[in-house]
Amino acid sequence: MSNVVQMVCLANSRKNGDRCVAGMELGSKKWVRPISRRYNEAVSVVERQYADRSEPRILDVVTMGLIEKRPSKFQRENWLLDHNVPWVKMGRINWEGLCSLEEQPEELWINGYSSGGRLNNKIPASRQGEIASSLALIRVESVRIGADGFVQFEHMGHDYVINLTDPVYEEMIKAKGFLRKKLGESFITVSLGKEWEDGYLYKFAAAIIERSEIESDGT
Repeated sequence: MSNVVQMVCLANSRKNGDRCVAGMELGSKKWVRPISRRYNEAVSVVERQYADRSEPRILDVVTMGLIEKRPSKFQRENWLLDHNVPWVKMGRINWEGLCSLEEQPEELWINGYSSGGRLNNKIPASRQGEIASSLALIRVESVRIGADGFVQFEHMGHDYVINLTDPVYEEMIKAKGFLRKKLGESFITVSLGKEWEDGYLYKFAAAIIERSEIESDGT
């Protein structure tokens, strides 16, 4: 029997052809990452759509059914999704509501490891025992996005250049073809992925939530 939970959607990002959806449960503010029973754990389009076949948007308040906790090493936020319970949009939160969910980690897990033109973008898998979470919602003064899919920002005195998996901004890059775009005050949902073949865990910008966009949207 599943539990019906209500969460604020803070990521609906690209993952192996499907999506990685994550958010914070209302009230407890605990992270929830619904996962499927499939090998890649990604959430399919059928599993995540509303009754009208629209996609959950960032800041939507969504109800869904979760069967049980399925933590995987440092990804302790994982819950097995009940695909028999339809997702329902209950409303949206505004910028003020988003600010109430802000987290302020001193570092994004572990810094000091970089590769491929990125900065503080990865962690050796040998150090994953030091990590107790895989999601963070941080506020930054500005964000730079590059056409090759990087996101550059500063947080708590540390500089980061990590890969983008937010499909909204990926589509914007394709459509507008900008080489470099600077956004103002924003929140970023940062996700830490599982070990890759090269023996590292990588940090991803799973969602960018720009203040000016939210306020102009009337949310």
